[in-house]
This record gives sequence, C-alpha cells and structure tokens, in this order.
Amino acid sequence: MSQRIIFTGKSLVHDHLIDDYKNKQAPQVLLLSGVTGILKKEFADYLARILLCTSDTELKPCGQCISCAQSQKNQHPNLLYLKAQDGSRSIKIEQMRNLLSSLSLNPLESGRRVIVIINIETMTVQAQNALLKSLEEPHKSDYYILTSSNERLVLPTIVSRCRLIRLLPWRREQVHELLILNKITDSRAAELSRLSHGKSGHALGLEDDQKYWKAKELAENSFFKIKNISDIPNASLALKDSKDIADLLLNFLEQEAQIVLQQRYLDNQDIYQSPWSDAPDKAIKKVLESIFEARKYKTSNVAWQSIADQLLFSITKEIYQCQW
Repeated sequence: MSQRIIFTGKSLVHDHLIDDYKNKQAPQVLLLSGVTGILKKEFADYLARILLCTSDTELKPCGQCISCAQSQKNQHPNLLYLKAQDGSRSIKIEQMRNLLSSLSLNPLESGRRVIVIINIETMTVQAQNALLKSLEEPHKSDYYILTSSNERLVLPTIVSRCRLIRLLPWRREQVHELLILNKITDSRAAELSRLSHGKSGHALGLEDDQKYWKAKELAENSFFKIKNISDIPNASLALKDSKDIADLLLNFLEQEAQIVLQQRYLDNQDIYQSPWSDAPDKAIKKVLESIFEARKYKTSNVAWQSIADQLLFSITKEIYQCQW
C-alpha cells in the first residue's frame, strides 16, 4: 500500500518551494540536502509531479490528469531517475552517460522534462564531472531535482550551479500526524515519533522493521540494563552474536545520550525517563566519546565483542560510578 504524505505546512522552506514550483518560478537545478530519513526523495517526487501536471487549475499536482497518473507510477516518459543500482553503493559514469544520451534526444512528450537524481553524493567523481557539463547550460525545458544526505561530498562546482535547500527533521507532532494518516495507532505513533527523532521517513519504516525491534530489545536488555560490574557478564553474553546489528545498537546508545543532554540544555518538555537521566553531564559526554571511539574501532575491524565489552565497562564506570 502506498504511503500518504502531505508536505504543505511542514515548514516555511517546504511551503515557499512548493509555491515557487506552482507559480512557474522553479529553479532549473535544485539540490535538496538533509539527513537521511526525512523524505527528501518523496519531496523531490512531489515537486516533479507539480512540474509535470497538466491541469489548468491552481491545484497542482491535481492527481487526476494523465500526467499525474503516470508520474505516481514512475511511468511518465518525461520523468527520468538516476540512483545507485541495486547492489552498488555509487552512481557510475556509465549510468551518467546513458542519462546524457537520453537527454540529447528530444523529449518523448512536449512540455517539461524532469531529471531526479537520488543521493548525488554517491556519484563517482567522473560521473559528477559528466553531470556538471549538462548543468552549465541546461535545456530550457529540463528541470533537475537532486537530493543529498551529505552535500560536502558533492563537487563545489555542482553545488554552485544549484539552488541549495537544506531540509530539517520534522517536529515530533508532525511525525505523529504522518503516522496517524498512514493508519498507525495513536499509542504506536507516539512511540515511533519519539524514536525517530524527526526522521519522518524513518518513522514510516519502523513499524515493520523486525531488525530494528530486535536491536532495540537487545539494547534494553544489555546496555541499558546494567548498573553494576556484576551485571556485565550476562550483558556481554547477550551481545555475543549481535555483530550484524552493531550499527543499530550504537545508534540507540548515541540517541539515548543525545536525548538526555537535549532535555537539559534545550528545555525539552518531553516526559521521557531515560535510564541515564540521573547521570551527570560529564558522564553522559564520556559515554558519547566511548560510542564515537566504538564506531572508529568497528571501522578498523576490531572484534565487535571487544567493542561491546568496552562500552559496557564505560557505561558502568561513567553512568553508575562503578570502579573497576
């Protein structure tokens, strides 16, 4: 079942950009930048549908015309997509050449042609350089919508030719509304909107993500359960075969530390009792440092069990002031 998403009213940035696209003031090259999980691709799709909609009314996309029906199914002949192929982490130069070859031909239909490139930062340098040439003097009917989760990896010469829009995570109540719109129960929506930290797309995917819930349960029964040195052996044993979800476990730890600090420094009214709520700021920051070190060790192929044990010792020492 397709997801229902409403982008109007999410922020002034969203609304101003939507108005520009509806009022024929769309930039020919747009770069949507922001953290992973905030529905950048879906917003790019929405803007593309506005450009391709053939309705004479002010309501665009109308959702009724043939163009809208084709766009919603990714079947519009003037809507071109480029992203890393399945099994690959990067957009290759060959893909870029195929796109440029398509652009060299006349559009299959009259009117605008929209090129959506997902995660442009995954393009190889050669592919980015090839794209640059087409951005310097785009055809008047061609509109590019690019997305990126890390604009620093995009060539500055490409960024300079774009209208750069930085999108922020959604507010928690907005994520909650989105989940309710997609038939998630109120209690579950409240939990997911808290866990997603404003990442609306992430929240939509959590409900059926069994790997995520497995990691969450394990984190609660290991890292967040220990209070004394004597608790470490059982926690360590529980983490023994969790290498495949190590990144998720580290994410849970980092998020927990960030939540505690935000509640203190940002006057956060969220009524959330963390197992680390009573720990001093210095202790939380020390654990954060240990988590960052753990990520480095993992990248260096240090054994996950050793990394997990070190984190367990750090938590008992810093959070619960246990000496070992």
